[in-house]
Formats: sequence, structure tokens, C-alpha cells
Amino acid sequence: MTTKRISPLAKRAQDNARLPEENPLLSLRSNIDRLFDNFLSGFGVSSFGATAPMFNPSIDVADSGKDLRVTVELPGMDEKDIDVSVTQTSLTIRGEKRDETEEKGSSYHRMERMYGSFTRTIPLPVEVDVEGAKANYKKGVLSITIPKTEKALKEAKKIPVKVSGK
Repeated sequence: MTTKRISPLAKRAQDNARLPEENPLLSLRSNIDRLFDNFLSGFGVSSFGATAPMFNPSIDVADSGKDLRVTVELPGMDEKDIDVSVTQTSLTIRGEKRDETEEKGSSYHRMERMYGSFTRTIPLPVEVDVEGAKANYKKGVLSITIPKTEKALKEAKKIPVKVSGK
């Protein structure tokens, strides 16, 4: 039995995986980045992150039956840098991550600053009570609870599973 992903994000990830070979400018940039990384590693210096990785937080979505529960990993962020909004059809989480690293030695002083923003929009599969949505942020984990509407709860139907003969 083969499994096929129906998520549009899975399709986009497959498309992006092929992009550098198909796009000559991205291929050139990748080669130049690799050249500088190799050159700097010969001097015992790490890359300065010319192409800083994009911050894309991990998200888990669970349906508890009565509500949708979303958990987002946002380590090192302050709650003031996080924005959460919900509509009848989607949940949007925006934020900006700031990271500063300072290293001092006897003959050098290195300081790096990295800033990046992200936006994640999750389509909601059922009708939700927007007014009852709650968000809590603790120790780098954002927890969002969005209750389902009475209509959505009534539409769910339990289907009995029967065992057929062998």
C-alpha cells in the first residue's frame, strides 16, 4: 500500500527541493556560499551565516473532540514578540526572533546578531468559536486552545467498526 501526502506544504517542500538545480541563480548562490564556507573553515573560522537559516517553528495540531489544540515551539522568544489571531477558517501565528551572540577572547571580540520573522497560517478543518480561543506561553512553548462550535460538535458522527469474517 502506498501513502500519498495530501498536504500542499508537502508538495511545496518537494518543489523547493528541486529548485537549486533548476534555477541557475540559486545554484550560483549555493556554490558561492559553499566556496566561502570551505575557505573560512581552512582558517578554523565558522561561517558567518551569510545565508541565515529561516526560522520556521514546529507546530503540532490535535483534535481533542471538543476543541482544537495547537502547540508551537518558540524557544528564546518573548511573549511580546508573538502575535496570534484566529478566524472561522484559519489560525495565524506571527513572530520575530532575535538572537545575539557575543564572544570575547584575548585578541578578539566577536558579536553576531540574527533577526528573523515568521508567519504560519493553519487552515482550520471545522467551525470554531473564535471568541473562546485562548493562548498561553510558558518556557518557550505556545499552547493555543480553540473550542469547536456546537454545530461542529453535532456534525461529528461515531461510526462503529465491525469485524468481518476471514
